Amino acid sequence: MIRFIALRKVPLAVQRNLQDLPAEAKRAAVVKTASEMDESAMLQSLGLRYVPTGQSAPYVEHHFQQLDWVGAYVVETTSPEVAARARVLLEPEYVIIPDIQLALPRPTLLQRYRRRPTPPELWPVESGIAEAHKKGFLGEGVMVGVLDTGCDADHIELRHKVVDFRYVPLDPTSDPVRACRGFDVDGHGTHVCGIIAGEHLGIAPKVDLMVASVIESETLRTSLERVVIALDWMLSKFRLEENLDKPAIINMSLGFRDASITPDQFDGILKGLKQILTTLVIDFDVLPIVAVGNDGPDTMRAPAYFTESMSVGAVDAMLRPAIFSGGGISPVTRQVEPDIVGYGIDIISSLERDIHNHSIYARMSGTSMAAPYVTGIAALVASANPQLRGASLRQYLTSQALNLNLPAERVGVGLARFIAP
Repeated sequence: MIRFIALRKVPLAVQRNLQDLPAEAKRAAVVKTASEMDESAMLQSLGLRYVPTGQSAPYVEHHFQQLDWVGAYVVETTSPEVAARARVLLEPEYVIIPDIQLALPRPTLLQRYRRRPTPPELWPVESGIAEAHKKGFLGEGVMVGVLDTGCDADHIELRHKVVDFRYVPLDPTSDPVRACRGFDVDGHGTHVCGIIAGEHLGIAPKVDLMVASVIESETLRTSLERVVIALDWMLSKFRLEENLDKPAIINMSLGFRDASITPDQFDGILKGLKQILTTLVIDFDVLPIVAVGNDGPDTMRAPAYFTESMSVGAVDAMLRPAIFSGGGISPVTRQVEPDIVGYGIDIISSLERDIHNHSIYARMSGTSMAAPYVTGIAALVASANPQLRGASLRQYLTSQALNLNLPAERVGVGLARFIAP
């Protein structure tokens, strides 16, 4: 079976000269344009069958999915001739890349608890979180998307919250993308969601939380196709008028090391990942926040090292860089990574429930914990000033970071913190 992903080369906002419109008007224009663009007829002329995203279908030898919002097609066929002809049709307007594996930076689970610990100070005072909560900023009116192993929506930290959840299966063209009550058989995604939006421990408990389960619990791996489908679903939320004026942030604790990609695939995959991030940032003013990785100094994972993403490293409560936290010079931009750091050592959050429905908590360490910390801070800032979104929200976070007087390749500009705009 031959499978590839075609990603629109030029964001719609650039194609249609929409960049200077106010954010809400730009999003509305992009949504309208995306819903009108349709190149599926030319793919069907090759004998490829259209399979709607989110619907199951019987086995079809040659088929494709159309992802309007992220600007992509996923093509699958057993025929090298059909694949070649599809590429020729799409390549003038689309970047063609293979479907690849990405992986979760494996965190360290330190300790489980059968009840919620009550430390005297949940987050260090330098974070500004207590100040934000005291002023009534809890993330309300901000959309936050999480791509992870899932989310246990019935954990006590999350059960009183509406969690918009989708499970993206291993083969989305043969099994449907399922909307259901959120679940998580690993716990990593639940831990991330608890850091961001937990009722008792969360940084921004009032955010509109969207979770896509795309990472398998057994291997902590996913595919680029599943990530693209999940992002398309999240971007589709801008079809709703009530969401057009909301700041939006997407948390991604996933990526790949350069060594895992063959040289002949490398350039195309980098172009494709950059295009995905560009669509998020340019068309929809979304801020992608990405863990830099747990492989140590002088290492990092894509897509954290693109200009369009905000890469996050980890520090402990004493503001010392974690020994596992990645960083260095981006192989793409030649700029220093990470962009910023968050608390990522010994972080307490939700994990799972036992067979008696008791909620379990855990302390975990990793840049996967630091990224949702930064996401939560970003949500607090955006709730305090909804005009800050996308690039302007990123700029504000970096300008207000706490300078740690340490090398930038270890801590970027410093610790993300809440300071009211």
